[in-house]
Amino acid sequence: MLSLLTQLDDWLAGGPACALVVSADPRARTALLARWAISIVERKAAEVIFVPVSPCFGTAVERDMLKLFFGLFRSSTTAVFSRPRSPEELMLSIRMALRDVDSVSSVPSEECPQLLVIVDGLERAADGWPHRRMPFLGEAYDGAHIIASTSPESTSARGLGLYERLAWSPEQTSLFLLAGEIDSSEGSTQARRTIERVGEIEPSLVRFFDALGTVLAPVSKDDLVSAIGLDETGLEAFKNGPHSAHMPIVLRENERYSFRDDPTRASWTIDANKVTSIEDAIIGRGQAALTRGAVVPDAWPSYLVEYLGAHMQRRSVSVSELMSLVSPEWLQIWTNRPGGLVGFTTDARRARYAAEDALVSACSPECTGVAEHERATLLCAIVRCALVEGALFAKDGSHEEVDYRTGPYVESPIDLNRPAGAARERAEALVTLASVLTGSEQQLVQRWAADACAGLGEVFPRPIPYVATDQSAADPERARRIRAGAKHEEVDGYLARDLVIRPTNLSPEEAWSLAESREGESRMVAFAGILPDLPDEMRAKAVREVMAAYWAHGDRLALRILAACAPWMPLADAARVLCNELGNDWTDEYPGMLVGFGSLTELSPLVRRLGGTAALVGVARAIADVGRWLP
Repeated sequence: MLSLLTQLDDWLAGGPACALVVSADPRARTALLARWAISIVERKAAEVIFVPVSPCFGTAVERDMLKLFFGLFRSSTTAVFSRPRSPEELMLSIRMALRDVDSVSSVPSEECPQLLVIVDGLERAADGWPHRRMPFLGEAYDGAHIIASTSPESTSARGLGLYERLAWSPEQTSLFLLAGEIDSSEGSTQARRTIERVGEIEPSLVRFFDALGTVLAPVSKDDLVSAIGLDETGLEAFKNGPHSAHMPIVLRENERYSFRDDPTRASWTIDANKVTSIEDAIIGRGQAALTRGAVVPDAWPSYLVEYLGAHMQRRSVSVSELMSLVSPEWLQIWTNRPGGLVGFTTDARRARYAAEDALVSACSPECTGVAEHERATLLCAIVRCALVEGALFAKDGSHEEVDYRTGPYVESPIDLNRPAGAARERAEALVTLASVLTGSEQQLVQRWAADACAGLGEVFPRPIPYVATDQSAADPERARRIRAGAKHEEVDGYLARDLVIRPTNLSPEEAWSLAESREGESRMVAFAGILPDLPDEMRAKAVREVMAAYWAHGDRLALRILAACAPWMPLADAARVLCNELGNDWTDEYPGMLVGFGSLTELSPLVRRLGGTAALVGVARAIADVGRWLP
């Protein structure tokens, strides 16, 4: 162990920013890292943040871990951080700290601050994290050092290696292997012996331990009964059981039960079928209560509110089932709870991510049999999640408080009476969507638009990007100047009135050659403008060029060019763009989600490409529904 401690010291002094510690013995691993962290603090070599990942501590679920992680930064972090209102904002705050170490550390000196982060026990992460969507440990800048520890068998999840999930490069990560077999300490051995005997002592006692082996955080006696479904006989059996049955369990100060440590807990969760059965029962209770309309917050067990979404994610329930957590009923249940905004947005993100994964899969070349209406349903679920989150953030208003950057971090309750402030933009979005529809679909959306426009005066549709397909839109003079070598931006080659202007009198080969000579957004415009004139094979290649230029140089303005290319875009690319951009950084400007650069109206060509008319109507319905729910 001394040799490994020395290796860790050497890594901290001059190694890469990230390191992975792997051991089959979690007790030895945690003891080593804790001992080393204490020595770092004593030597004042770095500011240390130690984050244990453990259901026994209530930090196995991503939301709980992030709140602890954020809370461990010293108070000056509030001088540079916003008030996180969702798991994503918590991650962004942590990433900001890892990129700006002097804001969170003054050790060993103000001139050269050092920060050491230890995340211990990734194999115990309960709800799919870390994941590639937000690799919050993936950007360590000067002065930041990160260690993550795990067991050998947990290096992959859903086919993704741990390095990929952490966004770490194996070549730039130090690896420390701690020798040792699976934990065989006397405590775990005694626990396993108790397991073998407990069934003979009292069958109901087995159910008590099975329940504790399934829950994702310490749990109260009342929640064991009402949320987990344990009957009173199980509690009585534990209370009156032998001393050996009490040894593995801790009753914490807040009157919540948990296993004493994770290796002991692992001894009771070997039977995956039992865990599955208990989790399914927890989900069943939550869904049944929502179906009944049981929305009185006090009537809901605390554990069921906090962890229903996590259990649903672990059991990979359908997108439609997860969408029950993006509902007025579920929001009402969360509203008056501490941390209710972060809790609700966590569940909304679970639904959104599941819908995004399903949509991307449905649009892959391998899934040619997926019907358009199925894609439309998934797309509308994503839009609804984004709109709900944006409206709630607009209602939160904590970022408008004068002292939010200097005061302590407080999870304020959700004020649903605060206006979201997007009435006109909502009306404009609905009017715009109605303008691109026909027949009965148009009449339906027009009715929603009329309701939204009431009292707002005259409301006009917003322009939608497109590439002209008629020769009257071509500009001979522009083509002449392009041929002479003028850059696209020099001849108004960007979007004019949301129209990508086509060159004319150019052969496909000549137009292609000119487009290839451009860079950045000018290259996007050049290729987009010639799409209608190209043969199919060249058109597919041109779309790939536009996509490559966007991912390399694109911004919100470039999204308009990309949206104009939607009719020719492969489904997989359209899904990737929409999932990546929808609500990406609009959370402080909810009206911008509806109209404006990169808004739903400007992305509507992508919506039509992915789900046809049904998707456009579904998006309009989501805008109208969320507007009535969260005005």
